[in-house]
Amino acid sequence: MSTPWYATWFNTEFYHDLYRHRDEHEARLFIVELCKKLGVQEGERAMDMACGRGRHAKVLSEQGLHTLGVDLSPESISFASQFENERLEFKVGNMLEALDFGAFDWVMNLFTSFGYFDDDGLHQKALNHMAQCLKPGGKLVLDYMNSAKIAAQLVPENEVHTDMATYSISRKIENGIIVKGIKVSHECTLDFFEERVRAFSKNDLHTMLVNAGLENIQVKGNYDLSTYEELDSERMIFIAQKPLS
Repeated sequence: MSTPWYATWFNTEFYHDLYRHRDEHEARLFIVELCKKLGVQEGERAMDMACGRGRHAKVLSEQGLHTLGVDLSPESISFASQFENERLEFKVGNMLEALDFGAFDWVMNLFTSFGYFDDDGLHQKALNHMAQCLKPGGKLVLDYMNSAKIAAQLVPENEVHTDMATYSISRKIENGIIVKGIKVSHECTLDFFEERVRAFSKNDLHTMLVNAGLENIQVKGNYDLSTYEELDSERMIFIAQKPLS
């Protein structure tokens, strides 16, 4: 079986270079605002599912949450582990497998860290596993790109230049998947990577959250939790609750 694109691309130096603008400052602004709007309480437990190198998990812990960052990549978890403290830890884990880390008040899946699988049954399985990690009354926060706006305003091609490399990027929608091709020119070498993310609609994700046994589902349009507008909002941020009984 071939290695999934995300297991390869996210572990490259080029991925972190291309998206270097998604930095600690951006993460801090988003998480602080989100915690304030959601009414997060000091001492609650939070899981950051697909935490990458831990930039969001660090800020969650600074808001008083006992935070566990979980990611598929041992390399990312090894990097993030340098930030561990009494309120923050990191573990390797796969959302496609049962997550035996206890029960949480909050499970957060941030920055479109979802939608990567070829089979939508796997997406449902991943959401089921996240929902199972919640305490009764706990909430899942799913932060997803606004596929409708991206499709309406798709930029077919552009180039990004950094000190490390030149990135020639192409975009298309293919069978309900937003496909981004990334050609990397670096020190006389040429590499090619691809991102493939499902163009889920608001209704698609709402249905999957219901199927995961969650209720009181809201969808917001940005990190300030403003009203969702299909063709204008930057994000689809779902907040869904596990029933009390």
